[in-house]
Amino acid sequence: MKSYKRVIGIDICTVRLDIADSNSKIEKAIEYTLEAIKAKIIKLIKERSETLVVCEATGGLEYLLVDALHDAKIDVVVANPARIRDYAKGHGYFEKSDAIDAKVLQLYGQQVEVNLAKPRTLEERNFIALSRRRCQLLQLINQESNRLRQSVDAQAKALIQEMIKALKMQLKTVDSVIEKHLELRAKSDPKIDVIRSVPGVGVVMTSTLIAELPELGSLSRAKISKLVGVAPMIKQSGKSDGKRRARGGRGNVRRVLYMAALVATKMNPVIKAFYIRLLLQGKPKKLALVACMRKLLTMLNDMVRHQTKWQEQTKKSVAGSTVSDRPAPARVLDKV
Repeated sequence: MKSYKRVIGIDICTVRLDIADSNSKIEKAIEYTLEAIKAKIIKLIKERSETLVVCEATGGLEYLLVDALHDAKIDVVVANPARIRDYAKGHGYFEKSDAIDAKVLQLYGQQVEVNLAKPRTLEERNFIALSRRRCQLLQLINQESNRLRQSVDAQAKALIQEMIKALKMQLKTVDSVIEKHLELRAKSDPKIDVIRSVPGVGVVMTSTLIAELPELGSLSRAKISKLVGVAPMIKQSGKSDGKRRARGGRGNVRRVLYMAALVATKMNPVIKAFYIRLLLQGKPKKLALVACMRKLLTMLNDMVRHQTKWQEQTKKSVAGSTVSDRPAPARVLDKV
């Protein structure tokens, strides 16, 4: 792990940044604007290669800060909020305020081995914004559909239907733009063709992995499963051995992975055989599907790491075979 002479913890809210600077040279609170970040944080960091900034993931609110720091060549950690809260309690910080959170983030950066956030190109930033907008549109359509079912007034129902129609039109436009972007980007990024070559993985799954899981292919199977939230966690103490549950992780990726795994149990010969085998062993359908999510993810992870793609002509030969809980066998992978 790289050693940093200066660590800065920054707690983010919509209008303000609370700051804890190990050198105590930056104001403790500033407005959350790009101008303020440049003038009151970046300008005051002289030795940028020896400085680390730690903030929390806040559903995309952190992007303005993170991108500005990366543009200034400053290392950034985007930490998991639940992990930061557990760290705070473990160090006696039971109170919670923005100033305390900033101090905890600074201590976390000084004491814990961290993973740096990967800098994003302008193209990647635009693509992530599109992917996030698609998620927002789906949520809005779902909310308006619920309101439509609950509404009894004819005029209100007509207005809701008009809104749903407009949202669906925008969703169609966004999907078209995302698909064109993937086609264009596939010319320079072989990872895209590798991902979408797998049966059961479509445009939505591919775009979600590209936008929300840049670590795909660079982590071990165990780590990528925990990162997404599909790895069963041990719950054991003494003679007690509780049920292992998958929890946490990146919700956006996990939701899309669920739908992809559901399709894969019908269309992907490897996942289908694995799913049927689990059901024959008496596993509940939900548990079997989560296992398929993990298998599909680890399969994709290995394929991206080795730049291998699904070999079309071998699908039938694998469909009826017994498949172990490992990434796709070598016979169904073909070098790009």
